[in-house]
Amino acid sequence: MFDRGVCYRVSILDRARTMFKIAVLLFFTIALTPLRLVSQATAQPDLDLPQPNGRRPVGTRTIVLKDLRRHRDLLVTMWYPAADGKSAPAPYMDKRTADTVAEEWKLQPGFEARVRTHSSSQAPVASGTPFPVVLLEHGSGVVPAMYTILAEGLASNGFIVVATNHPPDSLIVVYPDGHEVKSAPYWPVDADRRTQGIAIGKFADDVLVADVRFVLDQLEQMKGHDAFWRGRMDLSKVGIVGHSMGGTTAALATKEERRVLAGVNLDGSTFPGMNDDVRPVELHKPFLFVATEEHASDPGSRAREYAGSESDSYYVVVPGADHMNFSDTRLLSSRFSRERQPDSSAFERALLTIDSTRNLVEEFLGKYLKGDRAPHLDVNVRVEKK
Repeated sequence: MFDRGVCYRVSILDRARTMFKIAVLLFFTIALTPLRLVSQATAQPDLDLPQPNGRRPVGTRTIVLKDLRRHRDLLVTMWYPAADGKSAPAPYMDKRTADTVAEEWKLQPGFEARVRTHSSSQAPVASGTPFPVVLLEHGSGVVPAMYTILAEGLASNGFIVVATNHPPDSLIVVYPDGHEVKSAPYWPVDADRRTQGIAIGKFADDVLVADVRFVLDQLEQMKGHDAFWRGRMDLSKVGIVGHSMGGTTAALATKEERRVLAGVNLDGSTFPGMNDDVRPVELHKPFLFVATEEHASDPGSRAREYAGSESDSYYVVVPGADHMNFSDTRLLSSRFSRERQPDSSAFERALLTIDSTRNLVEEFLGKYLKGDRAPHLDVNVRVEKK
């Protein structure tokens, strides 16, 4: 997954009277092939997203799943291994979504037309054995399209990626019939932090995790009855990855949903509302937590983030990254900010972080959903007794 060396310091915290281990990987330098990281930031004004590092072409399509019981419509975007063909290139996002993203993140109007993806719209699914499924959960105030780099990388490596847009936590949902739902607070805005946290936690469990379960139920039906997906999804091998609030969703779904075998949290809180008195989150399933230095700065909290099966919980700290580096956001802002000139150095830093994160996620899910080797996660480590 990493093309050349990875230099880091590794330790394992053996928490007293427990059986779990957390691998703490502190990245000092990450050497990746020059070909993958060529940005041409000064050579062209448009943004060519990083090439997926798998061998398969990528297709994408968007559907609406209607939960009649909860009166809730979910817009779901799927990226998947595609058959070779001449399908049209997929746009980065639709114009109405992009206009809202541009306003929220202070990007140039029309930026979406200048982003080139590596997916094809409505391409047929590749033939062969069914593919493992990875649920992709967005953070608050963003949209699934802003994780296209991660999604395309996973799909090119043989996963079907299913990204749900969760109103009103997402920035905007634009449905095929033209109506839209924009973000709105689902917590008491004038309450104290703890009261807000409890409300956020309730929303995560009652709405977001419920959405995950509903989507899985729908995928079960689709794999048997939908001609496009029939026989293509292996729902005995399901993982989940989420960023920010989506990372919290991923942790809770990994814990509570039996069909989810492994989870990844990209810098999300360890519990909804970030209340320190409700740790650790007991998982007992493979889990990867990728954090910024700021998130991991409290060693007491760091040691109590998650409890899981021995040697199956990984804690990765990425120096220099900020919270939005785990999405496409920093690449977009470094190229299309309407307040600053394009910043080549910021672009390269953002590209390095998201590419290395993508590689870690692919390796982790490859290990636990496909039985692949994970040489950069399963390095020889020095055990420190506490």
